[in-house]
Amino acid sequence: MRKLLLCTFVAGMVTAQQFSDYRTRYDHFEENDVRAFEQLNPYIEKAKKEKNFPELFQAYKDAVSFTPAYKLAFADSLIATALLTGDRDLIATAFLTKGTIYYFNDKKFQPALDEYLKAWSYAKDSKNQYLYYKNLYHLGVIKSYLGYYEEALGMFRQCEVFFDKERQAESAPNHQFNNKKGYLNTLHQKGICLIELQQLEKAQQQVEKGLAESGAEADFYLEKSYFHQLNGMIAYHQKRDQSAILALDNSLTGIERKNDFTSASMVYFYLGKSYQRLHQKDQAVVHFNKIDSIFTSRHFILPQVRESYEILIDHYHDLQDKPRELYYTTQLLKADQILATDFKYLASKLHKEYDTGDLVASKRRLETSISYIYLLAVVLGIGLVYVILVSYRNKRKVSILPSVLDLAKVPTDTKPLNDAVPNKEPGKNTKVSDEVVAGILVKLTMLEKNHFYLEKGMTLHKLAGKLNTNSNYLSMIIKEHRGLFFNAYLKKSRMEYVTAKLQENKLWQHYSVETLAKECGFADRTNFSRAFKAHNQVSPVEFIQQLHASEKDFGEVSN
Repeated sequence: MRKLLLCTFVAGMVTAQQFSDYRTRYDHFEENDVRAFEQLNPYIEKAKKEKNFPELFQAYKDAVSFTPAYKLAFADSLIATALLTGDRDLIATAFLTKGTIYYFNDKKFQPALDEYLKAWSYAKDSKNQYLYYKNLYHLGVIKSYLGYYEEALGMFRQCEVFFDKERQAESAPNHQFNNKKGYLNTLHQKGICLIELQQLEKAQQQVEKGLAESGAEADFYLEKSYFHQLNGMIAYHQKRDQSAILALDNSLTGIERKNDFTSASMVYFYLGKSYQRLHQKDQAVVHFNKIDSIFTSRHFILPQVRESYEILIDHYHDLQDKPRELYYTTQLLKADQILATDFKYLASKLHKEYDTGDLVASKRRLETSISYIYLLAVVLGIGLVYVILVSYRNKRKVSILPSVLDLAKVPTDTKPLNDAVPNKEPGKNTKVSDEVVAGILVKLTMLEKNHFYLEKGMTLHKLAGKLNTNSNYLSMIIKEHRGLFFNAYLKKSRMEYVTAKLQENKLWQHYSVETLAKECGFADRTNFSRAFKAHNQVSPVEFIQQLHASEKDFGEVSN
């Protein structure tokens, strides 16, 4: 009997060591590095086979970190596994993990809050203090987003005390690392609240502590970028615009590397405001336009940067550029609708499930915002009708003037670009008029919605023909407003389309590679596969296999 117990003990030690070996082999990989799955896949299979749910939980949690494309799918598997364990701390961790994906990767505050509140229902009575304060931190972030800076600051102060104490305690290296991350991120969030409350000296103290603690460690490059961002924001409020620009530019390296578009929009806003105060209007407009690019692509906007649209509207009104003024007015309407919807949902949800204060002021702000939206919609409609009528009348009087509905009609002759621009000053670079650009962008956006890029053999010349313009104009406009040269822009559009189809439509997962290539406009399989792997880091076949594996894993765990 003793011999049997000894054998069982030794077998258990071997099994535990084997699980540990898997983690050891991929621990050195950076986040989103799919090479980790060479060890993660057998790790998952072994844990499932042995019905070792705590180890399966750990494997799925690591999978969330290392997959660039299936974080939510693995998070769902993580939740299902946690529920099977019955461990309240693991269940809270799983919901918190999913909420963090919604918050950090997608900036979808509504589903993020839903997951945080599910986590809170398990974590609020937990003896695991790290889990408790991590959850409290994320709820504080939502409070800050809603503008409850005093309440959020109180929550962050509690988190700071805990993380500061824990990071200095003797513990395993990974625990020290996590607590230091928590400490630095809390200092960053405290700094934001203090700046919004105009307590700049206290905010500066957070920056100095943060920069000293993050030091030169590569693991904390993003946190260090956040403190440079705060430095720039403080300098702006102190009217030290050159210093603000220097610090904000310095922060962008880490923020853009991490693709943190929320923080990037804040940096662009303060850069725009700094350049505006220095009377460098062109530079200011460039940075405000970057905020619009983020809003257009991500459908997300922070309340703090809303003013950028008001500035752009005033700017183009002064230039008597009606199309641009109309465009940014429409964008502001969309932004206000998103902010009003988010605010109403988040505030009511917090009030119901995490009530920490009176929301009367929030309700008034919301009602004011919605009233503004309706009023602006009426004004916009009247203004649009007026512009159309005036343009139609002018077109009848002078046939060579373009109407508002035909702004993109640019001469398509073969003259050099310089000859096509009136009143060009000698020695200066040619620039397409803002009116023409606005018209082309409107039509290009419509073609994008209709997936023009799926047409086989699409070229810059063909697209220019569809827009009734010439390729010189179009090439410059795509580079400036889409951020890519035409061929890269076309390839990116096709890859985003086919990737989404594979994720959303199971029928597409059964297509051959040749069929997938044909469906998104590629002439052959080889070029398609090369472009797909460059975009998704895996081949089309591997991508589909991962989709099937993720769906299978979740189904088995759920059952």
